[in-house]
Amino acid sequence: PPNLEQLDLSDNAIGGELPNPFPSLENIQRLAIANNDINGRLPKFSRSIPRVQELDLSNQRRTSKGGLVGDITDDFTKLDDLLVLNLAVNRLASISSDFGNLDKLEVLNVSSNLLGH
Repeated sequence: PPNLEQLDLSDNAIGGELPNPFPSLENIQRLAIANNDINGRLPKFSRSIPRVQELDLSNQRRTSKGGLVGDITDDFTKLDDLLVLNLAVNRLASISSDFGNLDKLEVLNVSSNLLGH
């Protein structure tokens, strides 16, 4: 739906990789897909959800093979309206140093990942 502003798919049995490119949800402000079984790399979100304020992809490591992997890239720094980013409990290995450029970001949760390993 073109006017969709919030989408919560948390606490389901969604598995596999997120599509890359991610489907366009240009008016979405809150996207939550927490507590599922998603794996693979983070897609680039800046073109598909440019107005997002809250993005929650936390707790994908519910199974031994689950969890988002790879890097938290500078693509996130193009999400100018981002206030909350929760990527906790995954298998992410690094975070872009450009996150300091997100002036509106209030909450960044990357706990229980593989940062620094």
